[in-house]
Amino acid sequence: MKLTCALALLMILSANAGGTTGFAFLQVPAGARAVAMGGAFTAVPGDPISLFWNPAASATVTGSMLSTTYTSYMMDMQAGFAGWVNPRENDVIGVSLNYFFGGNFDRTTMEDPMGTGEQFSSNSMALAGTWARSFTETLSIGATGRFIYSQIDSYNANGFSVDIGGMYSPSAISGFTGALVVRNAGVQTKAFYSENDPMPTEIAAGVSQSLMGGNLLITADGTMPFEGEIDVAAGVEYKPVEMLALRTGWSLSAKDTADNAGGGFVDAMGFGMGTHYNQFSLDYAWKPYADLGNTHRISLGMDI
Repeated sequence: MKLTCALALLMILSANAGGTTGFAFLQVPAGARAVAMGGAFTAVPGDPISLFWNPAASATVTGSMLSTTYTSYMMDMQAGFAGWVNPRENDVIGVSLNYFFGGNFDRTTMEDPMGTGEQFSSNSMALAGTWARSFTETLSIGATGRFIYSQIDSYNANGFSVDIGGMYSPSAISGFTGALVVRNAGVQTKAFYSENDPMPTEIAAGVSQSLMGGNLLITADGTMPFEGEIDVAAGVEYKPVEMLALRTGWSLSAKDTADNAGGGFVDAMGFGMGTHYNQFSLDYAWKPYADLGNTHRISLGMDI
């Protein structure tokens, strides 16, 4: 029963709440800053967490940067992400790793429906490499290749996927960026059982607008998964002082989850804040899930 609830919760916590795919953990959003802004992060430049959201945005990172994220879910579920971006003379390279721990579960059998006294676990990980380049001052493209592995007890599956994205910042509109990305296009090369599951492929388009000398950022995304319902999201980031950023966001998928869990308007939103000092940054996000509980994310960044 606990395993069934955990697997259902993993699907709910995905960026897309509908549809049935393999490797659903790939849609669990990374980065406290992005989650606080409702997941509307496809067109946000200059952040190393773009390794997860849009590889083309990695081309706008100005220095070598390391970013890590830890997420505490309900029912002992945990997730993490670590990424490194390194600009070179003509392009940008990056590597990233994200994982999902589904928790420990009591083993049951037909002979011992109350449990055998043994436990098993569920784990998933994805190792990726990213390349990006700015072809002009306004246009950049990027691609990510990813190896995926997932295990439940003694069963395991693996696969490969790619992300391909573009980002455009027209010189005629100061502070505006538009972006388009295809995420998780690939194939499951080994199934848990006898049949491969479809990949959680999706197409996302986003825009961002920086105002007030960079102290205000407004973002919006639209995402169309190949399996599931269309999602829209919007986020805001405001810096009242130089070292403090306040964030909030909303998404349609979070609203649907909140409605199903008996929640209200607040449960469809994300909230967070961030600060930085010298080469270090710290971000936090709180995301409520109504009767399911709350999730907390902490991200640490460092210029290296």
